[in-house]
Amino acid sequence: MTFRYCPRCATELELRPSTGPDPDRSTCPNCGFVHYENPTPTVQAWIDHDGSYLALRRDEEPLQGEWNMPGGFVEVGERGDEAIIREVREETGLEVEVVELIGIFDSTYGFGEDAKPIFDVAFHCRITGGAGDDLDVSEESSEARWFPLAEFPQPAFAGEQKALARLREMVG
Repeated sequence: MTFRYCPRCATELELRPSTGPDPDRSTCPNCGFVHYENPTPTVQAWIDHDGSYLALRRDEEPLQGEWNMPGGFVEVGERGDEAIIREVREETGLEVEVVELIGIFDSTYGFGEDAKPIFDVAFHCRITGGAGDDLDVSEESSEARWFPLAEFPQPAFAGEQKALARLREMVG
């Protein structure tokens, strides 16, 4: 999001040149507010169900028709574990708990100039409620399937691809 006016005092922002390796930044000449364009945190769930892991076929752009993991953007004030539990419930109807952190991976959401840099936090999860084979899949997905890691399809996003490689290392 690009600000034109300061969110603190409503003064028009000015582009201040950087004196170091950082990029130029929008700065308020009145109160000193500096606007930083930071990556957005996202979460992804690798849900273990009898040695298979859930993938959802995307029914929305970007990458419609590709497989990806249950997950999404972290809401303001939400911890990563809270975000993944909420996202899995919304997208599948399953209740899960986090077993362990797989890793945090840099990625992007979207393409070209509209691509948003993200930090994708991957969680290894297990089902604590709901039926693993009878999913209540949201309108964001057209299909849900369980895959053994050896047969897991290429995930849509770079962060998910990196998480799959790390999970394969972790579980052998």
